[in-house]
Amino acid sequence: MPLSTQSQDDEEHYVLVASLDNARNLSNILKAITFKDHAVFTATPNGLKVTVEDSKCLQANAFIQTEIFQEFTLKEDLVTFQINLTVLLDCLNIFGGNAVAGTSTALRMCYKGYGYPLTLFLEEGGVVTVINIWELWKCTL
Repeated sequence: MPLSTQSQDDEEHYVLVASLDNARNLSNILKAITFKDHAVFTATPNGLKVTVEDSKCLQANAFIQTEIFQEFTLKEDLVTFQINLTVLLDCLNIFGGNAVAGTSTALRMCYKGYGYPLTLFLEEGGVVTVINIWELWKCTL
């Protein structure tokens, strides 16, 4: 995956790094639980849990195991943040949802911790897009 646009120094500061060769896989999973705009992401050594809740009476969860990712690095036992799920889905499909057969959008998600954005590095056909999605609030579980 040619997402080598970031330096090794930057890598050391991230508490979460997750990479996929095909962002559509994550996008399809997240679409299945998108009934509200916001989602809580919880990264553990076992994978990434995404929770969408409506008024504490309806909840949907998606769990993506670490084996699904080509790279999954977590420097803390638990990393939790809330972002706008609709914005994330729009970003994952920024290249138009694989309009050309045989091509896929590579994804690298990086998070430095509270007060920093979730950074997405998306690459398709040699074109790299860097997107920062700011956290809505700090989660405490």
